[in-house]
Parts: sequence; C-alpha cells; structure tokens
Amino acid sequence: MPSCKSEDVVEPEQGDQQNTRPKRPRQRKRPPRSLPQQQHQNEQSNNRAPRTPAEDAAITPQQQQQQQQQEQQQQEQHQQEQQPLDDSSPAKEKKRIRRKRNRKQAKDKQASSSHGPHEGRHPEEHAHILSNPSEPQMTCPETTDPHQHMVSAESSPGLRESKVSLNNSAALPSNLTSSTASTSDPHLRHQTAPKHRLLPKIYDAYYSPELVQEHLDSGTVLRGVLRVNPKNPVDAYVSLDESPSERCLYNYPQLKGYDVGSSDDIYICGEVSRNRAISGDAVAVRILSKRDARITYKINRLASDRRIDNLKEYRRHRLEKMAADAATSLSSNENGSSDMSGDRKVSMTEEDRVFGAVVAIISHNSDRSFTGRISLTPPKLTTRSRRDFVDSLGTSSAWFRPLDGALPCMVIPRHGIPQALLGESKQRLCTVKMNSWKVRDPFPSGGFVKDLGRRGTLDIETQIILEENGVCNDSFTPSVLKCLPSSPWTIPSKEIQHRTDLRKSCIFTIDPPTARDLDDAVSCTRLPNGNMLVGVHIADVSYFVRPNTALDIQARQRATTTYMVQRAYPMLPSMLCEDLCSLNPGVDRLAFSVMWEMDPETATVQSTWFGRTVISSACKLAYDDAQHVIDGNHLPDSVQCFEFSKKGAVAARPSRRAQVEESILWFYKLSKIMRQRRFDNGALSLSSVKLSFELNEAGEPIDCWPYAIKDSNRLIEEFMLLANMSVAARIEATFPDASLLRRHSPPLSRRLDEVCKQLEASGIHLSSASAGELQESLGQVDDPDVRFTVEEILTGPMQRALYFSTHSIKDKDGYRHYALNVPLYTHFTSPIRRYADIIVHRTLEASLALFGSHVVGDHPLLPQYFSPFFPGTPAEGSLTESADAAKSLLVPKPRTIAEIAHQCNLRKDAAKKAQEASAKLYLVHYLTSMSKKVAVPGVVSLGVVTKITQEKFVVSLPAFGIDGTIYMDRLADRKNQVLSIDSRNWKLRLWTVEAASVMLSWEAEAPKHAEQAEESSRSDPVADLADELSVLVIDDNGHGTVHFGRKQTTEHVSQKIQIFSKVAVCVLPNKSPPDLSVKLVMPSIYS
Repeated sequence: MPSCKSEDVVEPEQGDQQNTRPKRPRQRKRPPRSLPQQQHQNEQSNNRAPRTPAEDAAITPQQQQQQQQQEQQQQEQHQQEQQPLDDSSPAKEKKRIRRKRNRKQAKDKQASSSHGPHEGRHPEEHAHILSNPSEPQMTCPETTDPHQHMVSAESSPGLRESKVSLNNSAALPSNLTSSTASTSDPHLRHQTAPKHRLLPKIYDAYYSPELVQEHLDSGTVLRGVLRVNPKNPVDAYVSLDESPSERCLYNYPQLKGYDVGSSDDIYICGEVSRNRAISGDAVAVRILSKRDARITYKINRLASDRRIDNLKEYRRHRLEKMAADAATSLSSNENGSSDMSGDRKVSMTEEDRVFGAVVAIISHNSDRSFTGRISLTPPKLTTRSRRDFVDSLGTSSAWFRPLDGALPCMVIPRHGIPQALLGESKQRLCTVKMNSWKVRDPFPSGGFVKDLGRRGTLDIETQIILEENGVCNDSFTPSVLKCLPSSPWTIPSKEIQHRTDLRKSCIFTIDPPTARDLDDAVSCTRLPNGNMLVGVHIADVSYFVRPNTALDIQARQRATTTYMVQRAYPMLPSMLCEDLCSLNPGVDRLAFSVMWEMDPETATVQSTWFGRTVISSACKLAYDDAQHVIDGNHLPDSVQCFEFSKKGAVAARPSRRAQVEESILWFYKLSKIMRQRRFDNGALSLSSVKLSFELNEAGEPIDCWPYAIKDSNRLIEEFMLLANMSVAARIEATFPDASLLRRHSPPLSRRLDEVCKQLEASGIHLSSASAGELQESLGQVDDPDVRFTVEEILTGPMQRALYFSTHSIKDKDGYRHYALNVPLYTHFTSPIRRYADIIVHRTLEASLALFGSHVVGDHPLLPQYFSPFFPGTPAEGSLTESADAAKSLLVPKPRTIAEIAHQCNLRKDAAKKAQEASAKLYLVHYLTSMSKKVAVPGVVSLGVVTKITQEKFVVSLPAFGIDGTIYMDRLADRKNQVLSIDSRNWKLRLWTVEAASVMLSWEAEAPKHAEQAEESSRSDPVADLADELSVLVIDDNGHGTVHFGRKQTTEHVSQKIQIFSKVAVCVLPNKSPPDLSVKLVMPSIYS
C-alpha cells in the first residue's frame, strides 16, 4: 500500500461508501426575525464584525437609505420563505409554489455572488458534484484575513484540505500581500482587498491504505491495473489482478463473469473517474451505479465522439469537394468497408459494460519520470477551473508536454530549466519527474530532471527511447556491488557437496553468435534401457542474488534486461551476467537442472528429476553451427570443445565432438516429434518479423535483414518450453497459493469474431473456436506474404501473456496459457535477464528442501514413476538449513508475489516497446543512408493491403514488419502519397470504394518540358536520368537496385485494390522524429 499524504487522504462518509445521495434535511420553521436580528446575522455570516457607531456616522444618508431598502427586501423575502404551505391547497398548487420558491432562492443566491457555484465549470466538475451531492461547493469569502479563512474551513468538513493551504501564507496569491492582510480597519480591508475565488475540488481524495484494505475485504472495492488509451485519454480500463470475492459479487452482481484474464475490463470514463492515476498504476476501484455511469458517459464520452465525428465529416467533405469535378462515386454507407484495425474499439453504449472510478493508487507504475518537451504556452483551457488555475501560476512556471498521449501535461517551475528548452522547439526534449497532483489542481506538478538534447542522432534518439520507457541506464550503486563475491571466485567445495556433480556429462549451449549471457545448456544421452536422458541446465542466479539484499532490490526494480540494437541494458551487474552466472565453456558453473527420461520414438516423458547441480559446458554453439550438423555436416573447426578433468578443463578428444554432434541429432529428432504433438494438441503460433542489423565501427547500420528462424532455433525452443511447464507443475503442486506463474488469456471474442467475418469476405476461412482450430485454419493459407499478413491481423484481438500469483485467481481455469494450450506455465529458463525466473528458482529450491527431487504427491501433471537412472544425491540447498527456514526465506507472501508479478509485467512491456522503437530507429537510419545511393528517394518494397475504408487503405510490409496508411484525398492531390518511377505525373481522377475493394482510375500525364529536360540531360554527361531512374527495392527477394525507363506518353490506367492485394509502396524515412511514411508507387512493379 502506498503512503498517502495526510492532505490527500480522507475517509468517506456513510453516503460516499454506499454511493447514495443523502436526503435533504427538512427546514425548521422559524418565526420572522426583527430587523436588528436580521442585520446582525447577515453581518456575522459575511465574516465581519458589526459596524461601530463611528462607522455608522461615516455612512452618508443616501447610503443609509439604500441599505434600509435592501434590508426591507430581505425581510420580506424571508417572511415569504418561512410562510407555511396551505395543506388544503391542491397538490399541483403546492408544487408550483415550491418550484417558484426554489427558483427565487437560486436567483437570489446567484445575485449575491459574483460567480455561481457551478457557473463556468467543466462538465467533469458537474459530474463530481452530482456524484458527491453532500459535499459543499463553496467559494472563498471576499475577506483576505487568513484567520477568517481558517475559521471558514474548520466550519465545513468539505474544506478540510483547503484549510492547510489557506492557513499558509505561501499558498495565497501574490496580489494578496501581507500589508493588505494586516490592515487594521476591517471595513477598509473589505473595500481594498481583491476578490479571490478558491479553486473548486475536481478530484476525490484518496482512501487511506487502511480504508482500502477494509473495502477490499468487504467487497466494495476491487484492485487492478489501469491502462489509458493514448489516442483518446477519455477511455481507460482496469484489468483485475485478483478474482472478485463472493462479497464483491454479492455487492455488484454485474461483475459476474469478470475475472483475472477475462476479456471484460472495468471501464473508467473521463479524467475525474480516473482520479489522477496513470497507465500502469495498481489502483483500487469502486463500481458506479447506473445513474452515475450514465451521467459520466454523457459528459465525457459523447463529447469525445462528437469531436471524432467532426473530424471524419471534415475529411468526407474534402473528398466530396475534390471528387465533384471527376464525378467520384462515394458510398454513404461505411458498414460494408473492411476494417482490420488492430486498435481497441469500444462500444458506445454504457449498458454493456461496468463503469468504475478510482478511489486510491495502491502502487505506481515506475519512478514517474517521463520524456517530452517544455512549452511556455498552457494547454487548451476548456474549463473555468483550468483558467483560474493557470491564472494563479503567474509567469514563474512552464508546461511539460509528454510524448505519451496517455499522460497529462505538467506544471514545472522555470528555475533550473536550460534556456535552450524554453525556446518552444519541438525537437529538443527533456526528462521531467511527476511530483504531486492535488485534488484541486487540473494538472500535476513536476520537476525538471535533465536535458536530453536535440533530436536526430542515434545517441540522442536511443537515450530518448530509454527515458520514455523507463529503462535504467545508471551504473550499479556501491551497495549493490558489495553484494557480489570477490574476484577471482571459485565454487566452494562445501557447495559442490550439496549439489549433483554433472561436470563429466556432455553439456553444451546453443545461442545466437553475439550472445554473452549464456543462461541455458542442454544434454542428451542414451540410457541402458534404450530411453533417452535429456537435461536442461539453467544458471543458478539465485545463489548470488540473495533475498532482500541491495542486489535483489535492484534486480526487482529493473525486472528484465532490455536488448537494444547496439547493446543490452542488463538487469544484473556484468560480473554475474557475463562471468559467474554465464555458462561459458570449460569452466565450472552452478546450475538448476531438470532432466527427463523420454521414449526415443514418441518423445513422451516417463519421469522427471529436479536438482541443484554443478556443470562444465563442453562448447558454445551458435544456431548456425547446430544447423550445420542438422544438415548432415560436422561441427565447424572454429568450434572449440572441452572436457572436464580434476586439473581443470582440457581440449576435448574427437570422441567428445562426435558425442556433441550425436546429441544435436537426437535433439532435432525429439524436438520435431514434440513440436508436432504440441500443435496437434491445440497450440497456436503467430509469427512476427524481427530485424537484424550489421553495424560499422561508428555504430551506424550498414545492412538489415529479417531474422530467420531455423530448425536449430526450434530445437532449443521445445525443450525450454518443456522445462518451464515441468517446473510450473512442481512449484504449483508444492505451493498452490504462493507460486509465480504465467498465463495467457483467450483473445477478445468480439474482436476475433469481427476479424474472422472480415477475412471470410476476402476468401480466407478461419475457425476461432479454439487455438488449435485457428492454427489449423492458418495452415490452409498457401501464400507466405498473405499468411504473414493474416497472422499480423490476428495479433490485434490477442491478449498479452502476464505473470500472476496463484493466490490471486480462485478458478484454476484462469491459469491456462491459450497459445500453448497448457494448464500451467511459468518462466524458469532465463534468470540472468528476468527477475521472475529468479523467484521461480527460489520457489523450486524451497520445494526441493521440502520434498527432495522425488515426486510431489499425486499431481496430474507430474509423472508418478521415478527413474532409477536419475542421480541419487541429496537435493537440499546451501541457503537453508531446514524445510521451514527454506519456505519462510525463499517463498514470498502471496501479496508480495502479486506485487512482483505486477512489476515484472510492467517492465517486460516497457522493454518490448523499447526494443521495437530501437529497431525502428536503426531501420530509419539504414533506409536514409541507402536512399541516398539512388535517384528515387526512399525504398520500394512489397505491400499487402490489410484494410480498406472510404477514406484510406492500410498496407503491411512483410520485409520490415511495419504498417503504412495511404489516404484517398492525398492520392487525389498527390500530397505525399504518390511516387512515380517513370517520371510521369500520375493523377488520380476517379475512385470507387466498395466492400473490401477500391477501384482507382489514373491518368499518367507526360512530364512538362520533356524536350528541354532531355536536351539538358544530353548536355550533361554525368546525368543519366534522361533514359532511366534507379530505384532501391527491398522485399522478400532481397536487396537490389532496379532501373526503370522514363516515359513521355500520356495514358489512362485502372487499378483495382482488394484485401490482400499486393501493391508497390515506397518507404520514406524521417530522422527527426524517427518515423516511416509510405507512398503508393506508380506504375506498380507487383502484379
């Protein structure tokens, strides 16, 4: 639970907890007051003392006459208000009198104040008032005496938070000087002090941690993770991270069917309901009633929809105006257009969803440092509260605009900001840390951290990517480095005695050629009974990363290693990543091993063994080396092999190299059987493009190609999956309420059905009943480019895999992994680069301390047979002396595991975004350097159409794994959307959009001044563009420069584009900011 500030934590009253409107108290009938009594009470209500005789004498007779008239009117009004209703009058007459009286009171109340309580409020402020009717919405009295402010605040419990700021002289505006506030004459002070309006309360105060826990136990509040739509911040969603309790389902029957991993999320509509939380925050949420949900939806979402509709209407009018002369046929119905968008679409009705509001932030997503630019211009001031807030800032503040559209603007002090950042330049970025966000402030405050520099270079853009995704690039602190063993380090002999010694076994690694953190090795030998003994050996990182140490805390914060194009940003110090924990060949290393006795013909597991071991890797193989053996060759001579001896590792004999080659072939045979069985059992695999780059000495990209998946990659993949599933079954059997597992929920059913229907209209039939049927349907798509595009489209409805605590999900069906189609799964095989694997290693060690290496009870996923060929050495670890101590030290509490899972999920997503952004950055720089070598700018490549609407069509580029959008109106006016490779002017004259197709009619006009251009080119011997144009083409066929002849004729061409049509597009790089745009190439070079 977070430690909330005292000024920002209140316990809601009874009406707030039950989400009901309190009854209006009945007014007590009072007799009319006399004029002196009325005058005295009016003066007291205005927070000033009665006038003295000297003050009465100073008033002119004209002023006295005006005051008497006002007092007489007030007395008559009061007598009319206190007049009881006649019970004998009809009901309609009583209602009419009551309505007239209410209107009179509202009118007088408005006239008595310069601003009404709701005048000029933002609709979200109205929503706050409606949802909190019992809270007084007061304006600041005209007096500026801080003591009188304090008295007013104490008299109203709704102003408890404003009491602190009003009682503090630093919180007063600059125009309320001390000399004004200390004026001795109260009457003079009232005349000279300027009016100051207290900012209204926009957000609800957070519940205290104790109150949050109380509501979680009672089922009136739920906890989950918030995510905000960056394209439309009005929409936000909370995904539950624990199953709703029975009390919660009793309180909110509409949550039936909502669970962790379900496709249904709690909808958070608008900024007020989001209550100052940002994406990635773990929040506590209360469910809104239907009435409050309807009001919230009407105020926030409908207004946003109108803005989107206006933008679409503007584009449609532009299209119609452009097509008027060409008699363009546009369909008025867009329902028939194919929509393959991967963006999350929300239903516009509030009946099919559950609305919620954030009541507390349980934990923040990161250190809240963000990347953006500084501006002196405030954001759009749509509300009176925002205008008042900006006016109160003065000129000593600046505005921070984050790059992430889901984040709010922030107010930061100008002091300390470099002058270069205040020049309104969009190309110079910085980092700002979000500080506080008070209930009366429409924007949070922030503090300047550092200047990132001007955009454009690889170093600056890489730093921006790291800062934007929260990737830690700082050096490890001395307290962390103290946790490392002294160098040189060797394994203690006592530790070897507690482990199974496998140093004489033929164990080796298979990794990418540039890998330096080798955390997994494999072994395969033939047993006397004819079966195979297959082993997966993982670096024992948990031996060095002890619980609750500075190293452990730092690893938990980083949670993962981030792999960028030019380097990796590690989770652990390099001494562990590249040396002590890396399974380098020829050295002794500590490991956690999983071994299976398997049938060589069916690859079925007969028995499983878990243990802590000592190994010595024989050799380090690249995937290409293993593939060389699979293809029928021997290991390359460049591969060095070692054997273990008492004196240390020595060069291996030829028999050891032959044993490595034999093991690779056995692995390949078993992996093919296992892979086929896995897909026969209903697994799903959706491929994606991963780009590889070659860099020169300066770090600039000089080559780029899609990373190819070979049989050697799949060989390792199958046994890593088997190890993860085996360990998941073991720790779940031992600690059913305290295990860290990984789940993958089924896809969003509604969106998946929509995609299948749209693909059906394009001639591709997919069955979405299960993951297996979906995989079988994909196998029927023969064209590799089309299949890649279909798989890319299917990633839209898919949900991401997540870590979770078994304590958080009550129904074990929520444990399942949809893509693998297995009931239990976790991450065990990469502890050097994933903190979740370290937690799993500790849990497995505690399980070994409790039950040893043998079978754990009667578990359906663990074989009951224990092979006699497994090692018989003890399995207890050196970190614990007893089973109880192992459990208390190595197995965190269920709530702690849930927090670790949340952190690992956040950092894994951020690392993935950073990796993708890095690949895009280097692709932009590579294409920029390559396009300079040809006449036509950009790079031409194959594009597959994935979406067609009235306004645009979207193409997917399989060679780069990116998408591009081409707009119809820009095609028609040649604005950044058409590229000619034959020097003619291609003009779009007519287009017709139908269901899943578009017909384009082009007019290829001869270039103007063709004769003059030809004569000019002949006079210049170095200009060869008169006869041909050189174009760089990169697609599945590879790289190449193609020359196209120039044409001087005029002709008309018709082009029909459908879903999955192949078109030629030109990819144009933009270095600042790094981005890629596409143009349609005419004439097309693909059929």
